[in-house]
Amino acid sequence: MATKDKSKRNNRYEWRQVTLNIVGKNLDPDKVSAVLGIQPDDWARRGEPFGKNKKTKQGYWTLEGGPSTWRIETQMRSILKRIASVKNLLRRLIGEDETVEQAYLTIAVMLPRGIAVSGYCVNAEVINEFTSLGIDIALSIHVAAEIDRVVMDHRKKIIANN
Repeated sequence: MATKDKSKRNNRYEWRQVTLNIVGKNLDPDKVSAVLGIQPDDWARRGEPFGKNKKTKQGYWTLEGGPSTWRIETQMRSILKRIASVKNLLRRLIGEDETVEQAYLTIAVMLPRGIAVSGYCVNAEVINEFTSLGIDIALSIHVAAEIDRVVMDHRKKIIANN
């Protein structure tokens, strides 16, 4: 769960996103959906369009934890509720399906401007529910100022090339 900070009082926005990802070079997301009986929030096969002039390098099947304003642990618990009835099927899919190269839970955060440090603590039992299924935990830290810089640099290149 995220610690309380002053970001809401200052109308700053702390972005948090938790996703369950099943990926593999030859992964067929339709097969994952059929095995689990759950429709993903996002999916693609290798080679499908991704962004401008890009194609996915691997297949993926993804469940989202909820709105980015929800706490990290709330989003994790939301995913656990969605997979509760198919945990054994998911464990078997991750462990036995040769097209599944990796299964991981991404915990992504971006602090609001002006906040240097924010602490997060997630209940060990919640973490264990994922890891006991063979799901790794990945952290993705986004720096607001750097994202703005990268986007502006990209826009300048587009303008210069036109």
